[in-house]
Amino acid sequence: MVNKKDLEKIFSALIVPMNEDQSINYDALRELIRQQLADGVEGFYVCGSSGEGLLLSCEERKNVLAVTVETVKDRVPVIAHVGTIRTQDAADLARHAQQTGACAISMIPPYYYHFSMDEILSYYEDILHAVPGMPGIIYNIPQFTGVEFNKENAGRLLENPAIIGIKHTSQNLYAMERMHDSYPDKILFNGFDEQFIAALQMGASATIGTTVNLFAPLFLKARELFLQGENARSAEIQKQINARVETMCSVGIFNAVKYAWTLRGIPCGDCRKPFKPLTDEQKQVIRALMEV
Repeated sequence: MVNKKDLEKIFSALIVPMNEDQSINYDALRELIRQQLADGVEGFYVCGSSGEGLLLSCEERKNVLAVTVETVKDRVPVIAHVGTIRTQDAADLARHAQQTGACAISMIPPYYYHFSMDEILSYYEDILHAVPGMPGIIYNIPQFTGVEFNKENAGRLLENPAIIGIKHTSQNLYAMERMHDSYPDKILFNGFDEQFIAALQMGASATIGTTVNLFAPLFLKARELFLQGENARSAEIQKQINARVETMCSVGIFNAVKYAWTLRGIPCGDCRKPFKPLTDEQKQVIRALMEV
């Protein structure tokens, strides 16, 4: 079983570089990982929202994870997001993650059909049953899935020793604090970069973020100041993060991160369709941001 301290880190929600034909650029992916490690990234969350996981085939998701684990070489933890609507596919991805060397798996709940909460909880339990001994992390992202977890409806999972934590990509920090109070042994991963410091105050001990791809040093500094009790200074760093988040969200956060890395010298292409590529005007906005 993974040590809790090993996952109380600042994770990049890793983007996946694409070629012009929308195939995956694995050479760029390797270089991207190496550069992010040099920037101070402490772990990678693979094939989540930022990694366009639901726009990749299952085989592509396996390949991206394998390349990430191979490139990381045990230097930092790698969490594999294996969630998808089909239980069989998620279980297959989970088995591959375990065999490949990911330290934990994470899953969004099944979507589209408005499954009952019992069906959703059973989905998690079925996947965990497929990979005995593999730590699991709930992925709470209600704005995308329509399902919001809290201490009441997720209690059955949070009481399961195979579940080691929850990725809380929700602005409901009250719900997060209540989960922390009821299940203090679980790791709470903040999922919104713009509330990183606030989430630490409410019980989070780790973060998984899209803009961590680019701005890991800011997150590292903000955490350092927070842990030193330098609240005003950590809040100032959070403002710097938020200014970047605001600008990138104004043009589309995932494509913005990809284009910013392209400006840094690693060609990352565009997000897969149906996402639209950035316009020239939007690219100029990101170019100006990266020149600050």
